[in-house]
Amino acid sequence: MMRKYLLASAILLPVISTANAQSAVTLAGIVDGGIGFRTGADAKGNTQWGFQSGAVQTSQFVLKGTEDLGGGYSTYFYLAAGFLLGNGASTNARLPTTSGSFLFDRGAWVGFKSVQLGSIQLGRNFTPFADFLYQTDASGYANFASLSNTIYQNLSGITGAQYTWGNNAVKYLSPEFGGLSAELMQSIGGVAGDFAAGRMRSAALFYKYGPIAINGAYLDANNPGGTAGSSLVARSYAVGALYSGTSFRASLNATNFRNPQIRTNQTFYSAGASYYLTPFFDIVADYTFLADKVAARDGMYMKLGAHYLLSKATDVYMEGGIARNHSRGTVGVASVFPSNPGINQTGLMLGLRKYF
Repeated sequence: MMRKYLLASAILLPVISTANAQSAVTLAGIVDGGIGFRTGADAKGNTQWGFQSGAVQTSQFVLKGTEDLGGGYSTYFYLAAGFLLGNGASTNARLPTTSGSFLFDRGAWVGFKSVQLGSIQLGRNFTPFADFLYQTDASGYANFASLSNTIYQNLSGITGAQYTWGNNAVKYLSPEFGGLSAELMQSIGGVAGDFAAGRMRSAALFYKYGPIAINGAYLDANNPGGTAGSSLVARSYAVGALYSGTSFRASLNATNFRNPQIRTNQTFYSAGASYYLTPFFDIVADYTFLADKVAARDGMYMKLGAHYLLSKATDVYMEGGIARNHSRGTVGVASVFPSNPGINQTGLMLGLRKYF
């Protein structure tokens, strides 16, 4: 499948061998760009045309390496840097340059793995919550009208990037036992005299039975910048099911986001699917409804897309979607760009995606 091709299609650099260990370093990446159209792009409802850097997936390059220590043990690393194809700039963890420069903003960790006991990773890790979202979205977890929208468009006290990556984190990934596996992560704030400041915790449980997967995840965060106080600003729960057939995938998800400080409580209900009509032509679809339990902020978005595979590493795509909001709703079709309150949107993305 194209969505799993990023690391599988990498260019393998020369293997360095010793008497007791074998190392390999891999360079991989993705380049994605296109043209986008969106109505309701501002508070006045104006239309916007623009170049889209990463309309479906964020452009990035990845360096990863492994070293076999023998006896079922190995060490490994992962470094990923995102960039905007339109101007070559770094995505910089979606922070302004005044906040600093972040080269490996899309993941940076070193790990130790035991075949029997699992893996420990240290650094800027994908949260188990993000791993759940990616693995339980049949429509491909794209930057356009997918489960990715939920982490960027809820009203809890952290950003979508903070839901995706945990800084200064220790992450454990269990081996699989009878189809069951788990992930645990603790992000350490490092504030003197206040262990809870800047802390993030996340966990996920994955169960596979044939083509069926049933997964769940949890995340809570205390101002995860490492400098703020210890107030809990985000608490999220998620559960989902995925069916993966030879040419058809379908998923159902429910994800709840809360901010105890301002008492928000929102649940996104999603259904996604993808279908390979031929080995070269893929149809994707998503429908998501937001139920706000506090105010009139309900909304929905949906999309339909087509991807044509020019090769195993290249596809051209067209994805269109709509978003509809109640009087205070802010869901939008592009994941990182919520709508203005009460503004509806229609969007279309045309682009080319290349893995290497």
